Amino acid sequence: MQIIALISYLAVAAAAADARVYDQKNLKGSHEDVHGYKCGNVGSSKFKVNSIHLRSKTFCYLYQKKDCKGSRIYVSRDVNDLHLDTVNSQPNEFTSKRSIYDTKNLPVMHLKLLLLGSLSLIAIAHAAAALPTLDLPWGSYKAKRLLWDENIYLFENVRFGAKPIRFGPSDFPIKKDPKTPFATTDCLQIDPSVLKNKAGGKYPLGYPSQDLEPDMSHPFKAANWTGTEDCLFLDVYVPKRVFQDPSTQLLPVTVWFYGGAYAFGTKRMKVAKILNGPLYNGKSLIEASNYSTIVVAGNYRLGAFGWLAGSHMEKNGLPNAGLYDQNLLLQWVQKYIDRVHGDNKTVSAWGESAGGGSILHHLIRNDGEENPLFTRFLTQSSAFEWARDNSPGGQLNQIYQAFSESFVCYAPYDINCIRDPSLSLERLALANVHLTRDVNQTVLFPVGPSSFTPNVTTKEAFYGFLTNFLPGENLAHLRTEIAEHYDCDKNYDGNYRKCLRDIIRDAFFTCNTRDLIDAYSRQAYAMNYGFPNDTHAFHATDLIPLFGNVKFPGQIAAMFEKGFDYPKDEAKELAKALNSTVIKTFLEYLSSFAVYGNTSGTGNTGWPVVNRSGPLFSNVMKPNSSGWSLVNDDQNSKATCDFWRKIANDIMDPKGHIWDTDVDTDVQEEL
Repeated sequence: MQIIALISYLAVAAAAADARVYDQKNLKGSHEDVHGYKCGNVGSSKFKVNSIHLRSKTFCYLYQKKDCKGSRIYVSRDVNDLHLDTVNSQPNEFTSKRSIYDTKNLPVMHLKLLLLGSLSLIAIAHAAAALPTLDLPWGSYKAKRLLWDENIYLFENVRFGAKPIRFGPSDFPIKKDPKTPFATTDCLQIDPSVLKNKAGGKYPLGYPSQDLEPDMSHPFKAANWTGTEDCLFLDVYVPKRVFQDPSTQLLPVTVWFYGGAYAFGTKRMKVAKILNGPLYNGKSLIEASNYSTIVVAGNYRLGAFGWLAGSHMEKNGLPNAGLYDQNLLLQWVQKYIDRVHGDNKTVSAWGESAGGGSILHHLIRNDGEENPLFTRFLTQSSAFEWARDNSPGGQLNQIYQAFSESFVCYAPYDINCIRDPSLSLERLALANVHLTRDVNQTVLFPVGPSSFTPNVTTKEAFYGFLTNFLPGENLAHLRTEIAEHYDCDKNYDGNYRKCLRDIIRDAFFTCNTRDLIDAYSRQAYAMNYGFPNDTHAFHATDLIPLFGNVKFPGQIAAMFEKGFDYPKDEAKELAKALNSTVIKTFLEYLSSFAVYGNTSGTGNTGWPVVNRSGPLFSNVMKPNSSGWSLVNDDQNSKATCDFWRKIANDIMDPKGHIWDTDVDTDVQEEL
């Protein structure tokens, strides 16, 4: 099976409101309980009835009050609010308190133009095309029109997994679950607002700051967490046209795995209220593909509930359960995506940071012999943190024990105690918060950047970090090799923070890129994202051109301001520059990759396959504030990455293996 790769990584260095607004100043308004029918939009033109503006592209809907005399209309500003307020289960009916405007004195010709006679309204209601339904063995899910694009349907909060056993595997539901939740479907997680620095945040990779170091000015309490254990839900974004023409060829599918340091994140993540919807929506990619791809975004377990590991978990639980959740989502795509006209033979897995790191683990499952359930992948700043001491009593088991003891479960490794169903959700969540607080070096999870670079300023602290990174006497010679290779005193003038920054950057981030390209060299593309420049291309800023709504520049500015702490004026200038120089081409390339598996399918032929023949990669695409260019990349030098490949091979060499060979690992298939 051929797998095609697109790898993106960052350069590393030391109206707002939408158009759904109505001028009501000349109308008499009142609030009443309304019972009516959804009548559909009013066409493709802009109509004006006195001072009410109706635009079908923003999902204006008309409603007639049954007991009125044909003189009142209802204009919905937000169809999503309507869903939330629905109390009547009958199709196309609602009971909701909304504004009613008296139009009895408006000119008759306008009323005729808008077909507001009661007979016409009922006829339109009956003639309106029914929204499609996604039928699964355990429930049915009705589509809604995407708020920002009426040509895309959204199937929201589709259950793909039953409530999983705590620290156990997930699976498809086995019984009917007719209810679609409107409460939170996020997985149990810490609240990132309590962290000193956001994941990535306004820092380059390797910046000396603790990614998951808590801000101790925040008391750890109930407000520091959110979510539920019953969280295996996904969203599907589908072009409307496939339902209008059932003979349409099945469309390729793009599956998105979010980042968040393996400790927080959600398919419906919002950067700011001004964005008016989830960040990880399929709008921009689907539009750029000319409505020729389907986008799926789903949840996976986080923190201790998704990523506890160690020899005890291998015997009695499921280490790295979050990876199994992701695999179940990919199984769901294989089995059910054809029900919304998706092609399960053309599936791409995309992810950023922890999401990209997860994709790497799916690729190497069972030494790469296991079908990863996708044929293309895109990783953005993929984080692959090395596994550490898996021996009995080692670091991973110590983390497990610390979590267990927070529940007064003092019997050594008593997993039944921490699986006790009587434990409250709040107690579980707070134990997860405290674990993140207590384990704030890069030793929390077996994968993913649980932090970036610690604040190391002395040789003793530097060697202490290396000991945590590669513990055990059997690996002492490797710690010495690393220290000698980087030689902080000679090459960094004794700046141990900068030295350690480069070690973490090379080992956990950038050399992953070379490993991927070496493994999938036949058709791999590389991008070194550098907008606006190398110094300010911060971690996760490459999400903005992928998910930003180009039709609302204010939204893109809000992403810079709220997501990366830029001042408002600077955020506006960055948004303007990004929109004019990067976004259009960025989406052309990536949508081409989603649909065709190459970067030239949409006619833009400027991005060739990466050239790996020399000591540095060439044909690496680099967008910045000046535009697009092909460059040689010095971040993934062959010499540096060969060094880390040797370190990895030495760790896995049985002669230097620190794991206990008597540990039974047959209980669970290891991802």
